Amino acid sequence: FMSDIALVFSNAIAFNKDGHDVGEPMSCAYYEASTHLLKYIRWLSLELLQSYLVDDTDSPVVESGSASEWRLTEKNRQMARNEMESIVFNFMLEKTEPGDKFSWSEQDCEKLLKSLRHTSDLKHMGYFIEMNFPQDYTAYISKPIAWVKCQEKLQKRKYNTIGETVADLRLIFSNALKYNDPSERNVSKLSVLAYNSALHMSGKLEAAIDKMLLTVGDRIGRERIDMITSHREMEAKERAEEEQRKQQWEKENPGSTVEVKTKLRIVHQRNSHRKKMTDFEFPFYDEEDDQEETHADSLQNAKALYEKQREARATLQEIALSIGIHVFRKHQENSAKKELAHRMAQKARAERIRMEKEKAAAEKAAESEEVSGKQKGACVLTALTDSSRKQIKMSIKKPKPLKRKLLSL
Repeated sequence: FMSDIALVFSNAIAFNKDGHDVGEPMSCAYYEASTHLLKYIRWLSLELLQSYLVDDTDSPVVESGSASEWRLTEKNRQMARNEMESIVFNFMLEKTEPGDKFSWSEQDCEKLLKSLRHTSDLKHMGYFIEMNFPQDYTAYISKPIAWVKCQEKLQKRKYNTIGETVADLRLIFSNALKYNDPSERNVSKLSVLAYNSALHMSGKLEAAIDKMLLTVGDRIGRERIDMITSHREMEAKERAEEEQRKQQWEKENPGSTVEVKTKLRIVHQRNSHRKKMTDFEFPFYDEEDDQEETHADSLQNAKALYEKQREARATLQEIALSIGIHVFRKHQENSAKKELAHRMAQKARAERIRMEKEKAAAEKAAESEEVSGKQKGACVLTALTDSSRKQIKMSIKKPKPLKRKLLSL
């Protein structure tokens, strides 16, 4: 069955190869589509028919590309998986702005995260959701991470490739397996449960990754074909317009066979083992003969140069945006720090003024008490020595003798 399916696309490749070599648009489209589908059907068969795989080390191994035939062996499956991972994991994410709708590649990363949060897996995944770790966790684990951290990085568009997302998700369970391994040290019963849950969820994650590799790998290949086809159609349209302009010019200028050409001077620098040049020496170049290029070729070269410049400009804009965001955030942090320092300084100044007032009040109260104490001891003498005071006259009367009454018995 697999040989017959592979034969369909192999025949299409063989039939359209000559047309593809000369650049015939229809043949190129069929050739590239058949090449991708032949590679994809090999991936699909080796992933979905794992129960039929054999461990045959003597059979030929297909490392990559669109082979016309292959055997269902463990070695071929591993090679196919390595090929898919190299394509998918290195694919650059189409980043959107934080808060906007995810692009299709970001949505596939989100599907990986959601595949770990099914209700049936809650009892296993509960250990790895939040960033809550034991006190000695960092002594064994150098890079702690949890599910919420991966979700936060995806929401803030910090991942550049799909491979970075997969690496962080795998790190969650590899950390748990390392820290809670009962064969390495004496662990608690809770650690044993966490270890078993990490084994279970790691298998779930790998199953989701296998599914994603097939779907995303197929989509990347199809988009590549669509891009090549659109570029080829654009080039064909430009050639048709160029031919139309040429015919119009020949119609307006009958009998003229002048063809517009562009001269290009190609200079190659020769790697020589000469000694270091002095100030009066010139670089040693070999100038080849001038080569002439038609106008259509020059337009194609100009287009290629324009595409490179456009990509470079987009890269520079992205770099400038990231630098601007970084600088803006730094300014915000510095402004917040200055504001905090200003509030703390005002608070310290108010506290210092309050303490100074309390100290002054205490000193004034102490002085008043000291003054009042002195006046109590010296006020009588001062009043007596005052010349303006009113004189007081004192008289002493003799006591009258008491008359005793005779008591009659």
